[in-house]
Amino acid sequence: MTNPFKPGAGRKPPYLAGRTEILHAVKTEMQQVCDDAEGMRPVVVSGLRGMGKTVLLRELADFAKQRAWVVACVEASRNTSLATKLSQALYLELRRIKNSANPLKSAFDHAIAVLKSFQLKIDPTGSCSLGIDIQPAQGYADSGDLSLDLGDLLQATGEAARDAGTAVFLSIDELQEASKEDLTALNVALHAIGQGSSPVPVYFIGAGLPTLPAVLADATSYAERMFAYHSLELLSDDAVRDAYIEPTAKGGIRWEENALAAAIEAAGGYPYFIQQCGFCICEQIEAPGIVTSVETAAGIALAKNELDRGLYRSRWDRTTRAGRAMMHAMASVGSPIKLSDLAQQMGKRRISDLSVIRDKLIHDGLIYAPERGHVAFTVPGMDDFILRCSE
Repeated sequence: MTNPFKPGAGRKPPYLAGRTEILHAVKTEMQQVCDDAEGMRPVVVSGLRGMGKTVLLRELADFAKQRAWVVACVEASRNTSLATKLSQALYLELRRIKNSANPLKSAFDHAIAVLKSFQLKIDPTGSCSLGIDIQPAQGYADSGDLSLDLGDLLQATGEAARDAGTAVFLSIDELQEASKEDLTALNVALHAIGQGSSPVPVYFIGAGLPTLPAVLADATSYAERMFAYHSLELLSDDAVRDAYIEPTAKGGIRWEENALAAAIEAAGGYPYFIQQCGFCICEQIEAPGIVTSVETAAGIALAKNELDRGLYRSRWDRTTRAGRAMMHAMASVGSPIKLSDLAQQMGKRRISDLSVIRDKLIHDGLIYAPERGHVAFTVPGMDDFILRCSE
């Protein structure tokens, strides 16, 4: 039997446990968007690293593709503007449609012309235009104001999709990485296309760290009311049980109850850990067979070693000496931690003495502020790793 578990960032697990409720809610909304040919409230999903945000976005993108939607998925980064990434993704998708046998593909001619205008405005040299052989649409997406131009582009694409009897699915992963300017433009554009009496059928979903709702609100104050927010939390023990049992049962593998209980405890409800532990445990047996405490203990030990060498060590090694000192202090007291307690632990007289390094660790995605005056690690188990490494 091929090992059913798939550890790794963004890899789809063999069984998507504990996310039925949010998947059902979003898919129901998406179906309504297509049925009514009208857009709905944009969605934001936030959670710690390894909670399954990317997997969720890919599952929803597949749902849209199966229904012949216009699908554009990007990952925000600090090195490339959001405008460039979105224009490139939409170009590839619109080109695919234009090269297809879809009898309604001519409905997208105006949208492609608007896209050409948008690309020429964000990059006058033409290096981002990707060889679109069509004249730009004069007076559309060419104002030089990113929020207005992006709104024109989304409006035109949504109108084309409506004329073709379909809808647009737009997702942005790691959204907190986008610049404030880009986030402001995105918020304004999404707000604008949703204001009409018949909003175009564009369904937007963004994903990022727990700080994302605050980051979006900082970009535009009305973001807290504009988006529908969902948070991915740790899985329940029952969900973890299903995540282990469902994939292995198909290969004829059964679990002794005490072995399964140990595997559930080791995962701690963390989806990324489930895949790593499940993979290492299944490497200890041949199917069909029974997983005992012996195989489970060996697999868990291997999984922890792999996580230490990869997930945790890579994050620890890229931190400065000052950053490590703060992270060690956080681990010693416990995460999340009040900044006042952290300052005391580090021998600082004022909370403000922590500001520079705190902001650097937040910027690097290593910690976040779960609430005002507190900080916490973005990856579960980081505190345990730090304390073990310092022994």
